[in-house]
Amino acid sequence: MREPADAVATPGRDTALASVAHLGAMAGPLVPWIVYVSRRRSEPWAAREAATATNFGFLVLAGFVVATLVRELVPLLAFLGTLAQLVILIVAVALCLQAFRSVRRGHPATYPYEIKVVRQA
Repeated sequence: MREPADAVATPGRDTALASVAHLGAMAGPLVPWIVYVSRRRSEPWAAREAATATNFGFLVLAGFVVATLVRELVPLLAFLGTLAQLVILIVAVALCLQAFRSVRRGHPATYPYEIKVVRQA
């Protein structure tokens, strides 16, 4: 069974933009979303990877917001909120670097958890 033509990256610009999107997902969904919006019609593989990174960025942002709310609003569990923030940060960096390495080799990246906010083209 053959893969669709846009399922595989072309070396160079496709992988570079997808890599930027996955590295940007460490800081939240804004950078990958910009890559997605700017490339969704011209480079489908990079746009698909940027959509995946954007969805993961929203998950990281949501988890960090919940951990911050626990830290600020529940005095007895403030330590757990701080611990959750650190865990979310470490896991996000590790998963984004793993996705970055995968995309640089031309393979699609996947995350174990994802919130479907941006539809993949």
